[in-house]
Amino acid sequence: MDYQAYITSSRWRNSPARQAELQTAGYRCRVCYRPDSEVELQVHHRTYERLGCELPGDLLCVCTECHVEITSFLRRRRYHLYTPRIFDVIPAIESL
Repeated sequence: MDYQAYITSSRWRNSPARQAELQTAGYRCRVCYRPDSEVELQVHHRTYERLGCELPGDLLCVCTECHVEITSFLRRRRYHLYTPRIFDVIPAIESL
């Protein structure tokens, strides 16, 4: 399944599991507890095993800021032992 197409689809927006997570969280971020009147809420996938057929426990209601922090943390944890090769790094300043 194409993740980007799914996340932007009405199928995802209207997913019973997504709606249940928003409602169970009280339309508040589960990390910082700010309500949807103060922040934009998103629903984070805790697992992609059932993408398209999510269960409520697969999802986590978070605000945009907390979602970025969670995703960054998970990426750092996943790649902390990875040593970039020279062609993986884009030079910050190109020589003249």
